[in-house]
Amino acid sequence: MKTKTPLEFPLEVKRGSTIVKIYRTVDRGRDRFTVSYHEGTRRTLKQFADLDDARKEAGIVAAKLNAGQGSALELTGKDRDAYLHALDKLKALKIGLVPAIDEYIEAKKWDVPLATAARAYHDSHAATIVTKTVQEVVDELLATKRTDGASNAYMSDLHVKLNRFARDFKTNISEVTTKDIDTWLRELKLSGRSRNHFRSTIVLLFNFCKANGYLDRDRAHAAEHTSVVRKKLKPIEIYSPEDFAKLLAVADDSTLPRLVFGGLCGLRPTEAKLIQWQDVIWESKSIRISADIAKTRTRRLAPLTDAAASWLLKWKTAKGPAISGEINDRMGALCEKCGVKWKKNALRHSFITYRLAIVKDFTRVAFEAGNSPQIIRSNYDAVAQESEGKAWFNLMPEQAENVIQIAKGK
Repeated sequence: MKTKTPLEFPLEVKRGSTIVKIYRTVDRGRDRFTVSYHEGTRRTLKQFADLDDARKEAGIVAAKLNAGQGSALELTGKDRDAYLHALDKLKALKIGLVPAIDEYIEAKKWDVPLATAARAYHDSHAATIVTKTVQEVVDELLATKRTDGASNAYMSDLHVKLNRFARDFKTNISEVTTKDIDTWLRELKLSGRSRNHFRSTIVLLFNFCKANGYLDRDRAHAAEHTSVVRKKLKPIEIYSPEDFAKLLAVADDSTLPRLVFGGLCGLRPTEAKLIQWQDVIWESKSIRISADIAKTRTRRLAPLTDAAASWLLKWKTAKGPAISGEINDRMGALCEKCGVKWKKNALRHSFITYRLAIVKDFTRVAFEAGNSPQIIRSNYDAVAQESEGKAWFNLMPEQAENVIQIAKGK
């Protein structure tokens, strides 16, 4: 019969890398067993009269300390149950309680239901990205714009720019990087303005791809981060009220509408050439600019100012095109006749400048001119005095108080 080996104290109970010790002491002739362990810097002692009970407790403590559950040993009742329940739920995700709490708190800063947000994120990122070559998406975009009724001039511009891009990028659209596009744009050796126009067209292409699922909808695409050439703004050219008076004084029926539409209504030259007399709405003192002729492809109502209405009164019941034939040569001859230099786009620039000087409202003038408030502010603000604006819009066919007289025939 084998002799039982005496136990050597302290006994060590090990779970993983954690060791809990059991010490034996004698109190009044009876053995007492003390479970000893450290949680952080604090030492804890628990006494038992029975060695088996001490071993059981030491095993539980060692297992929990090894699993990072030391704090649970100090909890009681519902708190302990909640703590252990949280750990059990996180076990399958292999996430610790502290990282889980930190992530939850960070997500709650957005004040949205987390399950809903997570589901939406999953659905959007689980969507399959359709693989398309650059040429394929270029062809598709051009076909879409053509179907949507884009003008011939706009389609021609898109065709040239996009097909040049497709010719140089014979790859999938998703593989084109920001660096690729920036390098390509620089190698075109264009002016800053032309390069920015090219860039805008490429951004349009990538936006189209993003909308149609050829690029990730939830991520910025490569073209968005490409460089924009920061060009210096050239001072705009405008006419003085005196020079405009000279032009109006010698204008005939073929040139007067062009002067009035540009200088007193703010129309672009391309818009003025396509205006029909039916577009002049005398009752509301406005001129209807349809999306078909507007540069921005957005309809608007340009103002028919009092001065403009006075100069155009003879055409109040007229129908058909307001300007016919080639106007540029006639305008050149008109300027030569009265000794005023012809300045490109100066009529429209003058309208915006003097109109802003009077109304002092960027948004209103931007709407009237079919431009953005930012452009109006950066190009036309503080260029003219209010008194100059009043002089400009007081130019009438006949003399009146506070109106500059225009000497006919000079």
